[in-house]
Amino acid sequence: MPATLAEPGTHELTETEQIEPNPRDAEDNPDADATTSPNAALEVVPPLNAEAGFRDPRELVIGENIRQEFDPADHPKQAASIQAFGVQAPVLVERETDGSLHVLDGQVRTLIAITEGVGTVPVWITDVDTSIEINERRITRALRQLNLNDRRIPITDADRAGGVALMLDLGASVTRIAEGLQTEHAKIRTAGVIGRSATARGLLDDSQYSLPQLETIAHYEALGDTDAVAQLSFPRINFRYRATLIEQDRAMTRARLAAALPYAEIGFGVLTEDPDLATEPTNLIPATDLVTGEGETVTETEIYADAYRWAVYVVVDDSDADLIAEDTGELVDPDTVDWDATEPGIEPGEGLRSAHGLVTRQRWVPAYYLLAEHLPASGLQVPVPEPVVDRADDPVDATDTEQADREAARAARRRVIELNKQGSAAKIRRIEFLTELLTARTAPPGTAMFVATSLNREPGLLASWGASTTTHKLLGVTSTGELTEKIAAAATGRAWVIVLALVLGALESQIEKDSWRRPPSGAGRYLNFLADLGARKGFALVDVERAITGEIDYNDIDLDNPAAAPVGDEMVEALAA
Repeated sequence: MPATLAEPGTHELTETEQIEPNPRDAEDNPDADATTSPNAALEVVPPLNAEAGFRDPRELVIGENIRQEFDPADHPKQAASIQAFGVQAPVLVERETDGSLHVLDGQVRTLIAITEGVGTVPVWITDVDTSIEINERRITRALRQLNLNDRRIPITDADRAGGVALMLDLGASVTRIAEGLQTEHAKIRTAGVIGRSATARGLLDDSQYSLPQLETIAHYEALGDTDAVAQLSFPRINFRYRATLIEQDRAMTRARLAAALPYAEIGFGVLTEDPDLATEPTNLIPATDLVTGEGETVTETEIYADAYRWAVYVVVDDSDADLIAEDTGELVDPDTVDWDATEPGIEPGEGLRSAHGLVTRQRWVPAYYLLAEHLPASGLQVPVPEPVVDRADDPVDATDTEQADREAARAARRRVIELNKQGSAAKIRRIEFLTELLTARTAPPGTAMFVATSLNREPGLLASWGASTTTHKLLGVTSTGELTEKIAAAATGRAWVIVLALVLGALESQIEKDSWRRPPSGAGRYLNFLADLGARKGFALVDVERAITGEIDYNDIDLDNPAAAPVGDEMVEALAA
């Protein structure tokens, strides 16, 4: 409602305090009300007859105010706050010569208090200065009102998050804080996580990171993972990709330790990193470099017999994986699967089982290393290599050759492992991007041409293995029947979005974590289409995807800084948009 003039009341002040002026101040400042220079601090003389107390808000007069229109119904959070806590900041009031009390500052608080039925509000009352001409009083009043409103220093988001974290640490429940701050429970939980992280709080007021991103940073800082915090704090480009890489790396570390646990129980030492035998001093000798006293290859049986002399490092066998039933964990022979029966309603061929519900599981294989100090007592030995003659008949040390070959194999294995990690992270990011993209009511430009080209080049695309599963995930449905219902209810624009989802889901299902070295036929065109769609949404292809499109060679990808792909002008403009 607009600010209106209320009838002044005659209610006596309660719990008031008389503030007496300092006579010395009055003597020393005879011109205290005179205008001072802009650079001089105004020495304010305490007003005569100032009172602090409580009044019924209906007794206060909302007179002339620079805020012309105000409707309490438009400010439900302020109303909820006053309803819960009452008016906390005193209303500044001037007493006119007739005794009426006019609000100088606190019009909003007063009107909401009246609307919410609050009985009393705190007030600070001063007598109007009748020695000043009426227009000058109005000017002064407007100046004071504007300054009181414009010069309030709002609390920062970082301080707000810190305050929430403090209350949570002191034992307040999320519900109590959410109700007290008139906000959602989820926001309180997020603010609590961010508020406990010095790094996340420091980035919060920059407004460059979203709350979920800051929550991710705070999560790793709470774990003491300083490396993850450093990677995520700068730069913000490809944040989700970086976060996914870190998440997968930490998950891989946990999985590796879990896979190594049975070896530790037997007595093996467990290595947490793949030893660099070529460039770093080490006391480890690979089992492949050892032979028995008879010159035979060392077997696992012999290694297990003296497990305490050995250390093991487990790695994922990228050349093979276990096929299992997702619901039971049963190991499945791939030759017993009908790979055309991908849907629950499709009957598999005779003697075969459906491919629906089957997933792959990593297979871990051990690499054994003998601790060098145990070599003499182990009965094993490092064979003495025979000299090899090159084309120029110059002797070449076979040890150097073998070491170089071993290091090359190690580097190649590391590249495969790291690029597979990047491939998995890129897929997660694409799925998130597509899921959001496909919530639109109308299809993006270029959809018809892309769909027509894709289906023309691959007529069986929509029936390919995994296509429907991926499409259902992108559209948030659980079955073909549910999707059929959505198609029937869709308007033309939305129907085109579903058509696009069918094609994108099929193409996405063909891209695996290792597609960087064996790109599917339509993958390059598909990824470039996504890059075009994402140009204004901050989505750009990362290096492992650019290797699939053929833009770069996967051998040139920086393994130590995978998210530091070159950012062109288009990407910079997209982020700034």
